[in-house]
Amino acid sequence: MSAIRRDGLPILTARGLVSAASTWKALLLLLAVNALLALALARPAAFSLHETLDPLPNAFPLVKGGETTFTEHFFRSHPDVFGSSRSWAKLAGGDGNVSGLVRGFGGSLLFLGLTNAVVASIFAGGFAARFASDSTADLGGFLADAARFAPSSLTLSLVSAAGIGGAWWGLFLAPTKLYEASELSFEWEAVGLALLRLSAFLVAAGLVRMTVLAARAAMGASGRLNPLLALATGAGRVVAHPVKALSLEVSFGVLGLGPLVLWGLFVPVWDGADLWMLALVILSQQLLVLWRIAVRASQLGAVAAWLKTPPV
Repeated sequence: MSAIRRDGLPILTARGLVSAASTWKALLLLLAVNALLALALARPAAFSLHETLDPLPNAFPLVKGGETTFTEHFFRSHPDVFGSSRSWAKLAGGDGNVSGLVRGFGGSLLFLGLTNAVVASIFAGGFAARFASDSTADLGGFLADAARFAPSSLTLSLVSAAGIGGAWWGLFLAPTKLYEASELSFEWEAVGLALLRLSAFLVAAGLVRMTVLAARAAMGASGRLNPLLALATGAGRVVAHPVKALSLEVSFGVLGLGPLVLWGLFVPVWDGADLWMLALVILSQQLLVLWRIAVRASQLGAVAAWLKTPPV
């Protein structure tokens, strides 16, 4: 019974949050790195927006007046700023011709996303090693572990990206070639099939993510840098307990996305004049980013705690 209680979802979630809190120095470091990357992105964003908006005599009245159609017209008329929506659709659909994304702000946004993924992958190795150590607050040890585990952690990230990409293509995109939505008798059939494809992809993606997280946790616990051996250990636990793995994925997904949704709904838009409001928006945004970083680390901590419990 003791093993079952320790293996319960609330207990694992709490243990993950406590583990992440104990590495607060590393969390703050990662927040600072994220802020630096955001500042690097701000320059091309500001340049693209100024280059597009400054020549327009009606740009300021539109923004100041809060016209609801401004965003729609802006995205349609100036795809060079964020990249053409068709190019993003091609990227999601597996089409390699996405040259429109490299123009303006869109290319910088894509580059920042890739850079963030690499940084997160490297730091994840440090978190995995710290969760297996008694000195989780040691920042020097965290950086040393992150450097030592970096090649293996990056390999696991590539496996995760390949697995999720393969699930997107195999479970969501490829089945569309098996039927024509226009040939179905009722619209609800097309909607139902689309939701079924999406659900299959989300389940597969969640299992892939949990397998890689379990592999990182196993690698940190053992200290071995062999990603294939770690993947075998992680996959064994996930295959043996797929429901528990998906429950952890959903639990931390809600913890991470819930505050983001609330922030988007209730944080006021800066009017361009009140500096105190700007400071409040920036502070709340950074607290939200810190929370999301902590939740990601907490999920790894929860998985590490899960691996330590005897399988039942």
